[in-house]
Amino acid sequence: MLTRQLVRRIGRRVVNALREPPPEVTLLEMVWPETSLDQPPDVSVAAGYTLRQFEPGDLAQYVALLHAAEMDMPRLDYWEQHILPDGFFVIQENSSKRLVAACFASHHPTPRHPRAGNLGWLAAHPGHQGKGLGYAVSAAVTARLIRAGYRRLYLETHDFRVPAIKLYLRLGWIPLLYSEEMIDRWKLICDRINWRYTPDSWPR
Repeated sequence: MLTRQLVRRIGRRVVNALREPPPEVTLLEMVWPETSLDQPPDVSVAAGYTLRQFEPGDLAQYVALLHAAEMDMPRLDYWEQHILPDGFFVIQENSSKRLVAACFASHHPTPRHPRAGNLGWLAAHPGHQGKGLGYAVSAAVTARLIRAGYRRLYLETHDFRVPAIKLYLRLGWIPLLYSEEMIDRWKLICDRINWRYTPDSWPR
């Protein structure tokens, strides 16, 4: 039987653990090959859907899309200062007029990616899987970044976003092994999606 003293000690540990800030998540990164900067991906959308630019009246639908995709809401007050003109792509289902995919191109340099363009916040509705909508909207963003003249294109993602990672790989993006831990993490992902693991050909 637990004594009161032991219960209090366990309780203090739980409280202290909850007060500690969560560990920072080191994101995976991918880059667009320099050899493909003159080869923007083709953009095609399945019948029954329309690719267009985000409009102010889309906000409620955009929030609903992110919720369906189990994603947090981006800080639009921040991103609207960085999204490229005609760089916020959405796909609308024609029959329902609902947004079912979204992604945006932004000017978002970092110390590792100076003067770089970023593909960010890809969201696709799980109820419309198998129609290539995430691929189409990501291709549109990639092509927009290339048209903007960036020589460095990158994206960040989490390990658990396996469908998105597979999509990026199919599109032509390649892993960036910017730290030693990335080697093992990408090995696990490639094994999981049955993708060829070629770290020697990936940039570091």
